[in-house]
Amino acid sequence: MKKLLAMMLMLLPMLAWGQDLANFVLMPDGTYQTKDGKDFVVIPFEGKTAHQIYQELASNVGSTFNDPSKVMSEVEDASIKIRAFSDNLVMAKPFGFVKDQPYSGHYQLEFKIRDGRVRVSAPIVEENVEFVSYDHKRYDGTFSKLVSKLFKNGVVQEKKRKNYDAMVAYMNGIINRILYTSTVQDANEDW
Repeated sequence: MKKLLAMMLMLLPMLAWGQDLANFVLMPDGTYQTKDGKDFVVIPFEGKTAHQIYQELASNVGSTFNDPSKVMSEVEDASIKIRAFSDNLVMAKPFGFVKDQPYSGHYQLEFKIRDGRVRVSAPIVEENVEFVSYDHKRYDGTFSKLVSKLFKNGVVQEKKRKNYDAMVAYMNGIINRILYTSTVQDANEDW
């Protein structure tokens, strides 16, 4: 719950700036897409060149990840790809556990850059995820199967809504932090 609250607070300054946000939703098959069914969204960066946008996004990746050289590959002024690891991709009950546990794994993000805009591809979570218990036992899972358990007849189950919302907020939070961190910082810091 704390992570969800932190993500929501992180997004508030972006809303105040009136920027268009990337807002992907999670589908029953474990894929992300926009609410209207697309696998990408185009975010305007009015008046900025591809080079300026690239520099801003690369800087934001540096402030988002501990070691950006390990997670980022890029074509200068054209695209940035991220492949990173998260300890909290999905909450689910491993066999024999009473409550939901966090599964970890890799996810991928892609930003294609042109003058005045960025095309943000829907995030991809790699299928192999795992949970390591307090006694160091490893429980393997499949992301799409774990996500499908959040849904019933294509609709998020109310008792699973909190987990679903946290997963969506987490992924959108990372994307929007990469898109907008320096814009928000520049407005709030006078150094």
